[in-house]
Formats: sequence, C-alpha cells, structure tokens
Amino acid sequence: MIAVYAQSTQPNNALDILRQMQLADQKPNEFTFVSLLMACTSLDAKEIGESIHAQITKDGHSTNTFLTSALIDMYCKLGRTSEGKAVFDENPSKDLICWSSMINGYGINGCGEEALECFSNMLSYGIEPNSVVFISLLSACSHCGLEYEGWNWFHAMEPMYGIKPKLAHYACMVDMLSRQGNIEEALEFVNNMPIEPDRRIWGAILAGCRNIHGPTEILEIVAKKLISLDPENTSYYVVLSNLYADQGRWGEVEKLRNMIDTKPLKKVTAYSTI
Repeated sequence: MIAVYAQSTQPNNALDILRQMQLADQKPNEFTFVSLLMACTSLDAKEIGESIHAQITKDGHSTNTFLTSALIDMYCKLGRTSEGKAVFDENPSKDLICWSSMINGYGINGCGEEALECFSNMLSYGIEPNSVVFISLLSACSHCGLEYEGWNWFHAMEPMYGIKPKLAHYACMVDMLSRQGNIEEALEFVNNMPIEPDRRIWGAILAGCRNIHGPTEILEIVAKKLISLDPENTSYYVVLSNLYADQGRWGEVEKLRNMIDTKPLKKVTAYSTI
C-alpha cells in the first residue's frame, strides 16, 4: 500500500501507514523505504526524509546501493545537493545506479560542471557508463547550457562505449539546442534523426520557440506535428490558433476553434521539456 500511495496523488497516506507500522513495531524493508523516500520527495517533507534516512542507517542499510540511490535522489530533488553528495560519499560500494543518481542530481540543480566531474570520476574508477548514465549526463549538460560538452559526449557514446543513442538521448540534445535558442538547428537535427521523433522531442522545440519567440514558421510546423501525434490535446490547438490570430489568419483560427468544440479533447499542459 505504501508503494501505491507513494506513486499516486496521495503520498501523505504512505507516511500515515509508516506511522501505523511504527506503532505496531514493524520495520520497513528496503523496498518500503524507497517508496517512503519517494513520498517525502513529492510532499517536500525534508524533516521526515531525514528521519527515514536515520532509520535506514540505524537498521544497518547504509551501504545498500538501492537505498543509497533513493536517498541521493530524494535529497537532490529537494534541492539539498550537499546532503545527497554526503550520502554518495559515505557508501564505499556504490554502483552504477548511485553514480547515475548523483550525476542526475547535480544536473537538476544546475550544477553542470559537478555532473561532468562526477562522470569523469566514475570513469577513473573503471566503471563503464550505460545508456541510463548517459541520459543523466546529457540532461545535465542540457539544463546547464553545456552545449560543447554535451555534443562531445553524445558523439562519444557509440564509438567509445558501444552505446547506440536512443530516443531519450536524442531528446536531450534537442532540448539542449532549444534551450540555447538554436531552434533552426534543433529542427534540422530532428529531421536528420535515424529514429522517429516523439512528443517529447517536438515538445522541446515548441518550448524553445515559445521561450524566445522563435520563428513562426517553425512554431507552425511543430504545433502541427504535435497535433498529429496527440490529437486530443487542446493546448496544441490553442498554440496554433494563437499563432494564426497573430498573423491575421482568421479563417484558420475559426477552423481550429470548431475542431476544439466538436471533438472530445482533453486539456493538457501546452508543452513539455526533458
């Protein structure tokens, strides 16, 4: 039940069950601890997260790499990177998942240089990166504006480590280009991808266009692509309708409004980024 609540819209119920377990003198196992840490992240419950961390240590789980990764993830998502790094440093047997969590933690907190240094340290220990680690690394480069480093590692994936980039890796690169305002370059990159782009990738370009008031012709292309991929999402129709209104294309605006009125469309966030 704790796992179900932790991953739902009621993470507070997971913590209520923890209190019931404590009253019954029942100890959580490692999987329960992970779910509880997820609940703390969702609720921004720093103090409760710290108490759960203390319980993990008390129960002798401090070297459990599964829990180490979950603790790093919690602290970093709560903006407490130094505490996440302390957990990372305290485990002498950290595995690839721990390294990936730390790299990702740095990235989401805008510490791109630290993410790159962590990745380099991992390599110096003789630990080979996998596909997931590269997603963390490329995402960190994207969020922190490290375009040069991001491209270097993206191009090194296959020749150096035998890892063929997947859709998630391409999405990181499109997001990086879009965040830097390189919308035309992002579109060219997408058009030359060996993989069919999905909503994440087109959504990243859309976000970039909106953030810098990018080229209207690209915005139109992207909005139409997103409508074709997710025709029930009203927000994409609104983006396109607003663009047509700005251009005085009232006939097109009317068509889109009629489509919105006649279809059982759902209202979803206008765009997403990586």
